[in-house]
Amino acid sequence: MDTSQAIGIPLRWNDVDAYRHVSHMALVAILDDGRGRWLDSVVGSLVPDWGYVVARLELDFRAPASLGERVLCGSFAVEHVGSSSIRLHERLTTNSGTVVVEAVSVIVAWDQDQAVGRPLTGEERAALTREIAPAHGAPKFLTT
Repeated sequence: MDTSQAIGIPLRWNDVDAYRHVSHMALVAILDDGRGRWLDSVVGSLVPDWGYVVARLELDFRAPASLGERVLCGSFAVEHVGSSSIRLHERLTTNSGTVVVEAVSVIVAWDQDQAVGRPLTGEERAALTREIAPAHGAPKFLTT
């Protein structure tokens, strides 16, 4: 995967734990930041303040990251688009390409006024469906 096209997410000094690694909770926040920015690039032009909630988050920590990395690169691949939800494969890497975290998330479109999940519109489904990874072979990681 070409990390030069990935979303760069800067690290902060308070992301580091007592072992001088980026903490697991900071990595969750970094993924969340990147996911939101990526979604804005895909559906943000269709719906201002596009709302979603995370219904599932599965993480595999692959390698430590340190504050010396300065920036982690987030990449996002659509695996499935449902009637109101999207399943994503997510990855954080260092600038040298070391995979720090791989994740699967399921996000649900959210009606902020009613505080409930809502169906995806036709436009949203079309935009997200265009981003689906190929069925066979390596995932198509999407970056901005």
